[in-house]
Amino acid sequence: MPPTHSPAPSRWREPLRQSYGLIQAFAVLILLVVIISLLSPRFLSTTNITNLMAQMSVNLIVAAGMTVVMIGGEFDISVGSVVALSAAVSAWLMTRYGIAAGVLASLLIGPALGVVNGVIVTRGRIPSFIATLGTMMMARSLAFVITGGRVIADLPDSFKAIGQGQTFGIPTPFLIALATYAAGWVLMTRTAFGKKVYAVGANRTVAMLSGIRADRVKLLSLMIVGFTSSFAGNLLLSRIGAIQADTGRGLEFEVIAAVVIGGTSLYGGQGNILRTIIGVIIIALIRNFLNLSRIDIFWQDFATGAIIVLAVLLDALQKRVGRA
Repeated sequence: MPPTHSPAPSRWREPLRQSYGLIQAFAVLILLVVIISLLSPRFLSTTNITNLMAQMSVNLIVAAGMTVVMIGGEFDISVGSVVALSAAVSAWLMTRYGIAAGVLASLLIGPALGVVNGVIVTRGRIPSFIATLGTMMMARSLAFVITGGRVIADLPDSFKAIGQGQTFGIPTPFLIALATYAAGWVLMTRTAFGKKVYAVGANRTVAMLSGIRADRVKLLSLMIVGFTSSFAGNLLLSRIGAIQADTGRGLEFEVIAAVVIGGTSLYGGQGNILRTIIGVIIIALIRNFLNLSRIDIFWQDFATGAIIVLAVLLDALQKRVGRA
């Protein structure tokens, strides 16, 4: 009789490991929706869902860029300040020289700071957390300088119509965010650059021995998250119709937590940009529930901190499962 061969356990290990983060995040999302729906009857109202989609759009766009950076093994904690600075520059120029001047000039800010961060990280061999901590403080300071500590409003109605409009009943900013993820998915799964990001994040030395210019990949990744932050800043400006310098405080930590909840590893080399959507939604649901329940706003930061701790623990657990 011919020998029979049972499938090797390793044949199924990798697909299970790759799907573990998605299953984990999706299960938490479903559980949250059920619990919040039971605790707050207003949660599933059309008005609340519509507002929720519009509010999470900025975090979604920034998180898309953060996913690329974290898969590559780095962090960028300056994104909240870049959102504020980009919006401030856009508003300041827009009220003087028109929409095109404001938007185009502000979209250059994030990539420019990404270059600064990239050079510090790759040439100076400074950890990205420290490098972007410095640019976070500088960008925030510049936002205060540009606004003079005041709110900039009186923006053109045609610009505000983008962020405040709807398409087939869905907030336009949310559709723009989904389009961003479609582009991000193509970038990370259908291009050579995306494969290089995974390789560099998994093992920088091996990637370099394979002929990949790791430093260039890291620099471009930091430019990408800078661009998504500037883009999100303009979308936020369009949605609320005004900007002040302290906008976006704490956004960086919400975004990092969302990316990790979505299955991207804190250690790099692993993640899926589409899973990040689930992570952002989970955090948005928790904040929305706190608002609907009229819980003191100061508890919202506590909840965000708890989510970050949980995200780190889940990432560590996922690593252990992957090694099993």
